[in-house]
Parts: sequence; C-alpha cells; structure tokens
Amino acid sequence: MSHKYSGRLIVGEGGEGGGKSTILKLLAAYLRQIGYEVVETKEPYGEYRKRLLDTHPEIKPSPEEELDLFIRNRAEHVRELIKPSLEKGKIVLCDRFSESTKAYQHYGRGLDLTMILVKDAQARQNISPDLIILFDIDPVIGLQRKESKNRFELENIKFHKRVRYGYLEQARNDPDKKWVIVDASKPAEIMFNEVREAILKFLYQRQQR
Repeated sequence: MSHKYSGRLIVGEGGEGGGKSTILKLLAAYLRQIGYEVVETKEPYGEYRKRLLDTHPEIKPSPEEELDLFIRNRAEHVRELIKPSLEKGKIVLCDRFSESTKAYQHYGRGLDLTMILVKDAQARQNISPDLIILFDIDPVIGLQRKESKNRFELENIKFHKRVRYGYLEQARNDPDKKWVIVDASKPAEIMFNEVREAILKFLYQRQQR
C-alpha cells in the first residue's frame, strides 16, 4: 500500500518529448467517461512552475537551490491538492513526481541521493505513487520533437541520457513493481491503448483486494 487513503495516485514520468502530458490528458478524459473522479495535476505545481522552468531566470539557481525549490513545491502540492484528493477517493493523475527529482537532480545533476530521499520523504507526507507509467524514449528523438524548450530541455544531450538511465534504473530496482514502461517512440494511439490497459488492470486488481 502506497498510502492510507482510498484514492489512487498514478504518476506519468519520463524524459522530454515522450508524449507523456498528451497521453495523461487522454487518459483523464477516458477514466471520467467510465465513471471515475479524476484530478489532473503536474509538477512543478502552481506559481513555482515558471520559476523552475524559465529559460532566462534573473538568477540561475544552483543544483542545490533547484532541489530545494522542487522540494518546497512538492510539499505545497501534496498539502494543497494531492492529499485532499486522495482522501476523497479520487484518482490523481500527476505529470511528474518524486521519481523526476531522483532522475533529474541525482542522476542528471549529480546531487547526493540520500539527501534527496530524506528531503523528498518529508515533502511527500508518507504519500507515494500507486502506479508509475514511464514514457521511455531516446532523448535524441524526444528533444527533436520539442518546438519550444524550457530550461531543462536546453541541457546538453549527456544530461538527458543520464536522466533516462536514472529512470530506467529506478524502474529496474523498484521492489514493489509499481512501474510500467512504455516505448514512447510508438504512435500516440498505441501508447494510449497500452497505458489504458495497464491502468485498468491496476484498478481492477485493487478493487479485488
């Protein structure tokens, strides 16, 4: 059990250009059609979003400052939206969560993993994803798909390769087997069908417990 609430937290993860945000929107609409209450959200959350993704910040944050911003933002996100929604029994579809912080700030930036885990655990308030969908794509292909780029998308290709490795490493090492890996180089319709089936299977199994 990832948390004590009746709702479910389903997180979409992955590098840039994998179609994650588009597929999650389609999934939210589908789940509503079949009767689920769904909350759509993303990280960075709220007013932090522009500050963290801006390509021309007044002062570029250091990796440590960047991490602290993400952690403060996550604490606010959980407190204001995620936790209340889970308490009400809703499905929360979240575009990025803790796994992004590990992939980008540890594997990408090289920050200490133990430090990240401690800070992230405090921000999450004992809430973890019930299911993680990883939209995996070669970063060379993914970045070519992006017409406009935020601050992270402008990083060099070595950074993005480290991030991809970080995601795959997390998925491989997860003892709870929460991860579903989707080949994000496939057409959107195929990806949607694969993710939809994975989520329906997960929800059915939870209902049988």
